[in-house]
Order: sequence, then C-alpha cells, then structure tokens
Amino acid sequence: MKLKNHWRSGVVFKQLEGIINKGINMLDLLFKLKIIIVLCCLQSIKVMSEDHMKFGHGAQFYLKRNATSGGVKKVAVFAHPPWKDGVKGQVACKYDIYLNDARKPVLEFYTGLHDGHGSSDGLIYRVRVGDKEIWHKFCNKAKWEPVKIRLEDYAGKAMALELSVESMGEYWANWGTPRIVDNGKVLYDLGEMTYTAPKYLLMPTDFVASNEDTDKAKALAKPNVNQLKWQQDGFIGFIHFGMNTFVGNTDWGDGTASPDSFNPDRLDAKQWVDTLKKAGMKMLIITAKHHDGFCLWPSKYTDYSVKSSKWKDGKGDVVREVADACKKAGIKLGIYLSPWDRHSKLYGTDEYNKFFINQLQELLTNYGPIHEVWFDGACGEGPNGKKQVYDWKEYYKVIRKLQPDALIAICGPDIRWVGNEDGLAGFTEWSPQLRNGKYIWYPAECDVSIRPSWFYRKSEDDRVKTPEQLVDIYFRSVGRNAVLLLNLPPDKHGLIHINDIQALRGFRKKLDSMLSTNLASQAEISSDNAANGHPAKAIADNDSDTYWCPESNKTVATIKLSWDNPVTINIISIREHIKSGQAIDKFHIDYIDAGGEWKNLTRATTIGSRRLLKVPKTKTKSIRVVIDHSLTAPEIQEIEVF
Repeated sequence: MKLKNHWRSGVVFKQLEGIINKGINMLDLLFKLKIIIVLCCLQSIKVMSEDHMKFGHGAQFYLKRNATSGGVKKVAVFAHPPWKDGVKGQVACKYDIYLNDARKPVLEFYTGLHDGHGSSDGLIYRVRVGDKEIWHKFCNKAKWEPVKIRLEDYAGKAMALELSVESMGEYWANWGTPRIVDNGKVLYDLGEMTYTAPKYLLMPTDFVASNEDTDKAKALAKPNVNQLKWQQDGFIGFIHFGMNTFVGNTDWGDGTASPDSFNPDRLDAKQWVDTLKKAGMKMLIITAKHHDGFCLWPSKYTDYSVKSSKWKDGKGDVVREVADACKKAGIKLGIYLSPWDRHSKLYGTDEYNKFFINQLQELLTNYGPIHEVWFDGACGEGPNGKKQVYDWKEYYKVIRKLQPDALIAICGPDIRWVGNEDGLAGFTEWSPQLRNGKYIWYPAECDVSIRPSWFYRKSEDDRVKTPEQLVDIYFRSVGRNAVLLLNLPPDKHGLIHINDIQALRGFRKKLDSMLSTNLASQAEISSDNAANGHPAKAIADNDSDTYWCPESNKTVATIKLSWDNPVTINIISIREHIKSGQAIDKFHIDYIDAGGEWKNLTRATTIGSRRLLKVPKTKTKSIRVVIDHSLTAPEIQEIEVF
C-alpha cells in the first residue's frame, strides 16, 4: 500500500501537506495518525477508496465478506466513522445509480453493529439521494435487522445515492448485503460497487459551513498556462521500469541488487511511446530512479546506474532512448525521480540534498524539454538507518530555473495526488484548493497501473485490466475533472507485454466508438440567459476560447439542445471554461419524454475540465442542462452529446 500527501476539497480547507507520505515506517505512522485525528476536527477529508483502507481512529468503509452481528455472518459493507475525544463524524460512500428502466425499485439491506465493537451510545444510519435524506435509523444493537426502502419516486431517473453512518460513540457498523432490486431482479450490488465508489470522512456541519466569501475566493483561482495545457491533455502514461523489473517480487527494492541484474535484451523505447500514443496518451513519465537508487541514466554522481550494468556494456542510457523516442513521436516527456534512495550512503545527511540536486540537474539539462517532474513522497530509511529531511524548496528552485515550463507533481506545488491508486477521482472534484491560507489552482492527477503491481510481474500476465475496466477508469478520472496517469510496466526484455497492448487497443476502440458522433453539432441550441459575446451556440463551435455564460450576476442558468427528430443519447460531456477558473458545483440534466414532459436524466456536482456522464440510452427530441448553483456566473465551453 502506498500513502501519499492527500486532502479532500471541501468548504473549510486546511492543507494536510506533509502529514502522510509513502514509505513511512510504523512508528512514524502511529505518531502521524494522532496528528491527523486532531486535524480532522477542522477538515473534510477524502478517504482513499481501497479495500481495508483505514484512516486514524475511523473512516473505514469497505466490503467485508464475513461481517458478524449477533454471531451471524453476512457479506456486508463495513463502516467505521471517526470518534475521538468526543468529536463525532460521519463516513459516507456515494454511488451513481440509474433507474431509467426500473418500475418498483427497492433498496434492501440489514443494519447491525459489528460484534464486540459497540457502545450504548450507538450510531445513526442515513440514506440520502442527492441533497435529500430519505431515511435514517438509530442503532445500538449487535443484531441484524432488515430494512427496505421503496425508491418508486426515482424510477425512470438517475440518482446520486449516499449511504453514511454517523458516530454517537465508539463502534463499528455493518450494512448487510446492500442492494437495489426491482421485482426480484438485482439491479445494483452496492457491496461490490463499494470497492470503487468514492468515500468521504465528514465532520460535523459546524466545521464545514460555506459562505459567500470562501465561494468567491475559490472561484478566483485560475490555472497557469502549463496547468491548462496539462488538463487539456487529460490522459498521460507512466513507465515503471528499473531494477525492480529484474530482481525480487516487490515494487520497492532495497538498493542491494547488483547492477548486472539489469540487462534487458530487446529494450525498445519506440515501442513504449508508440503504445502510449495509439492509446491517446499525451505524455510519458519514466521512473528515472526509484527508491532502490538505481539510475536509468549514466549519472556521474553514482556508480549504481546503467553504466555499471551489462546492458550495452555499460554504455546505454534508458532516459536518452525514451527522450529521443518521445521527441520523434511528438509525445511530451516527464521524469519521476525518487528522493528516497535506499542505496546511497549519503542518504540521511546534509550532503544527500546536494547529491539529489546534482542528479536532478542532470535530468533537467541533458534530455530536452521536461513537462512534468513527479516527486514521490516516500521517506524511509537509507542504508545507514537514517531518514532524510528533503529540501523541497531548493528542488523546486532548480526545476523552475532549468525547466520553467515543467509542472511539479504530487509532492509539489502544481499537481496534487487524487488520494488513491485506483485511478479514480471523487464524484465532486475541485481544482481550486486552499494552501497556506490562499486558494490556488491545484488540479488532481489519478495514477493507476494496468496491472496489480507497478513493476512487471510475469505472474500478472493474466491480470491485466480489461478494456471495459479501463473505460470505466477513464470516465471516473478524466470524466471527473482529473488527469489520468496510466502505468504500463515493460517486461524483462524491455518491451510492453502484448496483453497490455491488446487491452489498450480494446480500450481505445471502445472509447472512440462511444464518443464518435457528437449529436450536439446537429442541435438547435438556446439558453434562458446569455451575456454579450457569449451566446449559447458557443458550446458547440469546437473553439476552446469561446464559451456560453449568463450575465455576470446569474449563478443559476439553463441551456437547451433540441433536435427536429428524436435522437438516442447515452453519454453527455460538459467542459467548463477553466481558463477563467472553476465555479459550477451543482447541476442536473433533463430530457423531454415521448409525452412532451420534462424528466430528470442525471444529476452531478462539479464539472471543471471535463465531466463525462453515462446515462441509460434515452430517446428524446430535447435535453436541458440546468446549472443549479455556481460560485460565480458559470462559463460552459463545450457540451457534447453521444
């Protein structure tokens, strides 16, 4: 499991920068978790969506296949909200549900405290649809009790369903076999969906109250030109390749492997770049040095590099081959350089920061334009048993001087980690974030590997993500105002495996097919309000510099697309004009049914760089996008309908 700096955007913000990093040891973890619990009192913090993910003394929400209540086992969603020193909180999970074809849908589940972990104070289960609470129940017993909630009011609609548990005391809770059924047919197994659904830790409303001043401050944050280009690219590639590819069965080598172990016999950087480009990725980020300290370029500051390996008799340079291949193919180049070095004897001393800066300078001056520098936050012990205090400010100065157009990611000021390694952004994703008391543009990057591991394992050749899974990840990252960083680990030959390539081909084919015909280009477009120079038709003119917006004092507005003959829609894509910032925080989409009545199709929150919405296939002659609330006057750059 990897831990990185992370925080959730909410209405009260204070950055948790530097609190959790990859590679921390258990003693540090215990200490830092105590700090987080205190900070939780002031924060609304995103919980990483991994199985068995824990956060301090609470914030667990995952599928447990042998949950017990009253001595009876069931498959259940296990929930544990925060409770510390009298501070109560709530843990929630959100699900996108489509009931367009349902007639009498019912939400079914069992409630029950987990055996041996409860108090007489109990807890409160809550179910919400959108902003409306439709059910709640107090529980203080370890006993399964069935619950059925009729959802007939939502039949024929899309809805944002939220299950949450609110603390009243110290306890563990279960949602037994939660599912949505319709006339005996299971439409949604919420337990299985919990693996990838976004989860949140929420503190009492007193701590997260919004106000007009914070809304305006958030809306004023804007991307710089390089952040804007990066978000427009949307989809980029990671290449994890190095000593871990050849030695051991781990993603974190210890720096003791012989350089001779690194010896790819058919390394082909052109194949890597070609694979990424055909899949639609705009950048390749190469792990120039991972935690083991082995360098993929012949650094003059260490012998632990390709120059000491058998590969090409020590005369090879992986970074050079990648840089040349990227340049030839028109793909941007990014560099991953791990500050943690488990091989260097300097690690843990003041000299190490100079050593690291020297290596950084080599990479930033010898390989052409670098567009992203990826800093992992791992800070474990080196070979001398010491840990390093990283001189981040000096690292940033070097990058700004040598590669001023490069964005600094993760442990950096330009791009933040989304908070999980599943490639999934939150249902609500804001690019403006509060840092040091000021809102800045700090967009999210979603990293995920096409395989379970980050480095190649032959045992995972049959565990490559399917095209369908990749499409789903794309919609939940790029389609939720984030950039998707997909890892492709080359094998010991130095080639991307054919299974990975075929999965990517299938992904690209499916995505292109889904987004092939934009029906908005055939529609008559109108709005209830438009500012001078920003007409409704701008949303379909294929010009990123134009946009529709209402008059400056309007934060609620509607834009309508109509067709002469009925069309069948399945996907809707919306982009804000983020050059001006991000403002929309709630909207819904309606359609005209065969009887001429408006009915809801779907609802969502933020838009940002792009919002991709899958809806059940619907035949209609008109849809309308209704902005329910925006921090300032909304600016819509593009609406596409497929």
